[in-house]
Amino acid sequence: MLLDVIRAAREALATEHVIQPRSRGEREAMRVLLATRQGAVHASTAAIDQLKALIVSAPDGLRAELRHLSRPQQVTRCAGLCDRPALSVEHRMAIRAL
Repeated sequence: MLLDVIRAAREALATEHVIQPRSRGEREAMRVLLATRQGAVHASTAAIDQLKALIVSAPDGLRAELRHLSRPQQVTRCAGLCDRPALSVEHRMAIRAL
């Protein structure tokens, strides 16, 4: 690896032309869009993974209520869950987390 670094440095010093930076424009626009999309996909995947983990570890009644639903239905149902003082602390905190 050190030999590769030395070889690359010698080649760079031996060239007579000045290296030009890459042009921006369309290439940069595409890079920005792809990077943004990749970040959104990673965030979405992480959110789905967290939701599934919370459902798996939720109290039995709550887990049974959510398990059979599709992902969009789970999200809608979780958004509508209400915290009631009559529920156990574990159940209430699971609702808040979901």
